[in-house]
Parts: sequence; structure tokens; C-alpha cells
Amino acid sequence: MLIIIITHRKCRTITNLITSNTIVLSMIYSIFQLNSDFHGLQSNWLTNQPACFFRAYCYTAVCISVPTSYVVQAISRLFFSVFYKHKSLLTYRTHIYLIILNYLIAILGALGPMFVPNAYGLEIESRLCLNTTKVFLSSFLAVTIAYLIPLSIIIPIYGIIFLHAQKSTNRVTHLNTNPVLEFSTTAAVIMTTPKIIIPNYKRELKLMRNIIILIMILTTAGLPYLILVIWQVITKEILPPEYLYLLALIIITGCFSIKMITIFSMNKEIKNITWHLIRKLI
Repeated sequence: MLIIIITHRKCRTITNLITSNTIVLSMIYSIFQLNSDFHGLQSNWLTNQPACFFRAYCYTAVCISVPTSYVVQAISRLFFSVFYKHKSLLTYRTHIYLIILNYLIAILGALGPMFVPNAYGLEIESRLCLNTTKVFLSSFLAVTIAYLIPLSIIIPIYGIIFLHAQKSTNRVTHLNTNPVLEFSTTAAVIMTTPKIIIPNYKRELKLMRNIIILIMILTTAGLPYLILVIWQVITKEILPPEYLYLLALIIITGCFSIKMITIFSMNKEIKNITWHLIRKLI
């Protein structure tokens, strides 16, 4: 998808620029995850974890950056759907600033757990260097920045976009169902059979469906990690089972992949180019 955006001039749009940001961050996340898995699968994984603190910081920063990129996508859609009259919001410069802000939030957001003792390090249960859920303050800080805040921003934004689309459709319908006055040189004639524009309910339903899918993916991604954080606080005597740690990481990785597939399926232009290239190869 990223290659198509780079190589096809007509795909170099602001929307695809924001999409490319998410793709790049997801690729960086995959690289860090593979690196962590490589060290975790070694026979001497308990003692051979080079730069564990730094890797834990980078992993946390990337985990923050990907959901934040979804917020950037939502803000971009808000600009084009609701604030389209403000041309300054629809420029490449504005969206580049949003992308820079995305990276700054990730870098600065991951600094917080660094000041909490034993936050960054090797988690025995998952065999990974990360921000462990065993330290409540750091894990709650990370889950708030990477999960709760993006979710609390994305849901209202998509709600505003949907309501605006619905109101716009109703307004157009109202204008087109009122009697139309046609003036001639002799008198005004009232049209009794005006042209009626039927609301595009299919478009609204499709928009709502896409919104629900995106929210569900983000919710599913962070839910297991949030459960681990809450578990450590409520039941300190009973430790979570080891498989729950691995399940949380697998679900996060899987949801990121599903998110990319969803973004691809929603981008009609790139999807058509991809299928065209596949047909050529076949």
C-alpha cells in the first residue's frame, strides 16, 4: 500500500499522507516486535537481553504512536468533513504538523514511565522488554496515553462527522422538497412537482459501519492490557496467568494488522490500483 502511494502520483493526497503515517508506524512496531520475539525465543533469553531498558522505552513509544496516528486520521477526516470551509486546515502543512505532533506525543509520552522505578525492563511472563503491568503507576500512565485518551478523542470526532453528514443530507432534502418559484416575464409560476433528492442513507450507513469497525479494533487492541493493569491492582495475591501476558501482545499485534487491512479496504482508489496490478501479474 505504501509503495502504491509513493509510485502513483494521483495517490499522493493528504488523506493518503495521513494513511502512510499509520503504515510507517505500524511497520516500525512490527520491527520492534520481531526483534523482541527474536530475543525472547533464544535459549538464554533470561540473561541475553541487550539494551533492555532502551528497547522497552522504544516499544512503549511505538505503542503510543500507532493509536495516536488513528487520532490524526480522525482529526483529518473532521477537517475535510466539517471544517472544509477553513482552507488552511486542508493543506499539506497542517497535516505535516499533525504528523510531527504524533511523533512528539509518542516520544514524550514514553518518557513518563522512565521515572517510575522498575517500570521498564524484562517481563518474565512475556519474555519481552517493555513497560511491565506489574507496576501500576507506569502501566496505567501508558495505557491512558496509548489507549484511553485516543479512544476518548476518536469516538466523539467520528460521532460529530456522522451527525454532520446526517444533518447535511437532511438539509439538502428539505431544500429540494420545498416548492420552487420560477419567474417568467408575465408571472411567477409555482412548481407543484419539485425534484426530490432522496437522502443518501447508504452512504451514512457505510460511514457509520466504518466508524464502528475502527472503534472496535482500537478497543479490542488495548482491552487485554487494560485487564492486566486492573488485575494487578484488584487481586495482588493472585497473579495473572502467563498466557494472558502473551495473549495481550498477540491481540495488540493482530489488531494493528487488522487495522491496516481495514484501512486498505476503505481506500477505494488504492484498492482498485492493487487489483489492477494483480490482474496484470496473473
